Amino acid sequence: MEATASMDPNSITVLVTFVGGPADGLTEHRPLAEATGKATIDGVTYRGNPGPPPEVKDTPEGLAQVMKPE
Repeated sequence: MEATASMDPNSITVLVTFVGGPADGLTEHRPLAEATGKATIDGVTYRGNPGPPPEVKDTPEGLAQVMKPE
């Protein structure tokens, strides 16, 4: 897919996996802004390390960016 100026940035997702806390083991697609910033699940704030290079983990769904509790 070719990126264009009219592409909605919220339509871009990243596969993330949560390590630790209540979401431990959860792997899902999250919006790019959330994957490179913060996500809150069950009252716990998770943060990814976008790098460079980003911290990734091999999951059954493919390579996923790691998010850990703050």
